Amino acid sequence: MKSFISFGTIGAALLAGSTCLSAAQLGDVHINELAWMGTTVSTNDEWIELRNTTTAAIDLTGWTLEASDGTPSIYLVGSIPKGGFFLLERSNDASVPGIAADQIYVGALENGGEIMELRDTSGTLIDSVDAWYAGVNATKETMERNATGWQTSTVQYDVGIGTPKAANSGTSTPPTGTTQHLNQVSNAPGSINVYFNKSALPDYATTGNEANWQINLEEQLIARISTAQISIDVATYEINLPGIVDALIERAAAGVTVRVLTDAKDPTDAERTARYDQMRLNLEKMARGQDGVVGTADDVHLYADSIIFAVEDTLLRADFGFPIIPSEFPSVAVTVGNAALTGYRIADGEEKSPGAYYSAGDQMHNKHVVIDGEWIWTGSWNFTITGLYGSDANRAAGILDGNTQNSIELNSTIVADAFTTEYNEMWGDIGTVPNPTVSNFHSRKIDNTPHVFDVGGRTVELYFSPGDNAVGNVTSMVQTNADVSAYFSIFAWSDQALVDALKVKWEGSGLDLQGTLTGFDIKGVFDASFWNQWWSASVDMTGRTASQTSVNNPNTRWANPAPVFIDAEVRKLHSKTMLIDACTASDPTVVIGSTNWSANGNDVNDENMLYIHDSAIANQFVQQFFARYQAAGGSLPVLGTWTCP
Repeated sequence: MKSFISFGTIGAALLAGSTCLSAAQLGDVHINELAWMGTTVSTNDEWIELRNTTTAAIDLTGWTLEASDGTPSIYLVGSIPKGGFFLLERSNDASVPGIAADQIYVGALENGGEIMELRDTSGTLIDSVDAWYAGVNATKETMERNATGWQTSTVQYDVGIGTPKAANSGTSTPPTGTTQHLNQVSNAPGSINVYFNKSALPDYATTGNEANWQINLEEQLIARISTAQISIDVATYEINLPGIVDALIERAAAGVTVRVLTDAKDPTDAERTARYDQMRLNLEKMARGQDGVVGTADDVHLYADSIIFAVEDTLLRADFGFPIIPSEFPSVAVTVGNAALTGYRIADGEEKSPGAYYSAGDQMHNKHVVIDGEWIWTGSWNFTITGLYGSDANRAAGILDGNTQNSIELNSTIVADAFTTEYNEMWGDIGTVPNPTVSNFHSRKIDNTPHVFDVGGRTVELYFSPGDNAVGNVTSMVQTNADVSAYFSIFAWSDQALVDALKVKWEGSGLDLQGTLTGFDIKGVFDASFWNQWWSASVDMTGRTASQTSVNNPNTRWANPAPVFIDAEVRKLHSKTMLIDACTASDPTVVIGSTNWSANGNDVNDENMLYIHDSAIANQFVQQFFARYQAAGGSLPVLGTWTCP
C-alpha cells in the first residue's frame, strides 16, 4: 500500500499553481540524482531529485515514484518547472539545508540498491533506475545522471557531495544540451556563488576552486526562483526569456508575492520596437497570471520608471493568445516627457505630476532578483534571448552564443534588506501596489542604504546609482587599495578620473604622455563596440589621440601603452568587472554589477555595484578573465610560475 505524503503548504501551493501536460512521454522527467547514502549529518537524511527535460511545466500530481520492494512508495503532488528540478526530502525538510523541499516523503532507500520506477497518472513508465551505479557512502557523494548513464557527484554542497536543485557536475548534460562546469555552489547562509556563461581557464584555479563556467544562466536563475516560498522582487532592464517569465508566473500562482520592476522604453524608438514589443507582451502575460485574467490573485505585480502601454498589434496579440483589444487594462491619455500619448496601461510609472510621466530616456538598468529576503541574484546579465543565447534558434538548440556575461548570487538577509530598501524607493511602497507619487528613480533617489556587510566572513560592499557615487568609489579603491594589479573587462568606460587613477599606478604620473613604469600590473579587455570611441578609456590607455574631448574626457594619453585589447567575443563583452590585487595577499577584490563606468552609470541610470573582498571569488574571476584576455591577444602568466596565495 502506498504511503500518502502529507505535503502541507509547499505541496498545496504547488498544486494550486500547477500546469498540466496532456500526455507525458518516456524521458520527459528523469530521476536525476539520489542521495541514497544520506548526508554527513545523518544517514537518514536521504533525498531524491527529479528533472524536467522538456520546455513546458509538468503537473506531477498523481504520479508515483516507487521502489520494487514497496519502500519508498511516493504519491507525487505538485509541479516541476520546464527545465527545472523537483526535490524530495525524506521525513522532513532538513535533509538539504537552505533548499526548500518540493515534497516530503517517508521510507528508506536500501544502500545495496533499489529498482525504482517513475510513472504518470495513467501508469505509463516515464523513467526508472535499477541499481546504484554511482555514489559513495563513506563520503556522502550522490549518484547523478549524466549524458550516458550515471556518475558520482564531484560538487560539494553543505552536507556532502551533490547538486540538489542544480545542474549535475562534471560531464552531465543539462536541458540545454551544453556542457556546463558547475563546481562551486553552496546554499548555506553567507554563501556567494558566481556563474559565467562563457569559457574559463581552470588551470589557473587555486586548489578546489574551479569556477562555474559555460553556465546556462536562465536555468540557474529558474532553479533559484523555484525555491521561493514568500516573495520575489525582480528589477530588470529587459526581460523576454519565456522560461523566466513562466517561472515567475508559476510562483505567483503558488501564492508567492511577485513584483517586477522594469525599464520603460521610448515607444517611438523604431530601432528598439521589436524587442520592446516582446518585452511588453511578456509583461502583459505576467500581469494576467496563470489564469490569463487581469486582476486576480495569481497576477504578477508590475511597475516601471515611466508608463508602459500594452501592445495593440492584433497579430502579435493573437500569437500570445491575448484578447485582440487589451480592454481589461485602463485606457489613459497622458504626457510622457513632452509627448502626449494614449494607450492601455499595463505598468504604471513614476509621475512627474498627475497624468504626466518622466521621459523614458533614462534607464532602470538593474538586473537583480531578491528571493524570500535571503537570496540576491545580480550581475551584468539582462534576462533576454540575445543576452544569453544570441537568437531564438540558438535557444531552441541550447547554444549559449549570446553576450559574455557574469552573474552572482548571495545568501545574505542583510544584503537582501539593502536591495529591498532600494527596490521600495523605486516602487514607492513596501507592498504590492506601487505609488507613482512617492516613488523615485534616477537622480531623484537618495543614498539610504548601508554599504559594508559581512557575508559569510567576507567583506562585501554595495553601492547603488544614482546617489552612492559608485564609480567614484572604484576610483578611490584604486588609489588607496590597489597595490599590485588591476585586471578588467568592460563594456563601456568613459569616466576619466578612474582612468587617471590607474595611469598613476601604471606609470607614476597623471600627466599627458608622461611617466615611467612602476611595476604595477594592468591587463584589460574592452568591448569592440566602444574601442574607438573618442571618450573610451581604451584611447587613453593605448596612447592614442582622440578626435575630440569633453570636460570629463581630457584624453590623458599614457606614455607607456598598457596591454589592453579589443575583445574577440562572438557577441558583446557585456562585463563590468575589475579585479584588484587578485591572487595576491593584498586584499584581493572583485568589482562587479550592472554599472558601466560612465557619468550615466554613476549619476543617471539606476544601477548596482558590488565589491567582493575575497581571494577565492577573485580567483574564480581570474579564471574567466584570462580566457577573455587570451582570446583578445593578451599574454598569460606561465603556469607553474604564477600562483595564488
